[in-house]
Amino acid sequence: MTPSPVASAARTPTTNALNFEAVKTTSEAQAFALLQATSDAALAKMYLQQGNVPAARRKAVQLLKALQVLEVQP
Repeated sequence: MTPSPVASAARTPTTNALNFEAVKTTSEAQAFALLQATSDAALAKMYLQQGNVPAARRKAVQLLKALQVLEVQP
């Protein structure tokens, strides 16, 4: 039996939009935050469609943090 994408996603470590150790320029930081926000939004929508409200809430919080990073960038 192959694992479902949701089950395997739960075991993978999440990236943090505030973790910029490898990011050197402002445009790279903005691109990373935008990618993180897009990913979080898509996952929150998927979790809501599956009825997994706690997981959707966690992703929505991560989405808001990523959007906050985008807003703060000069």
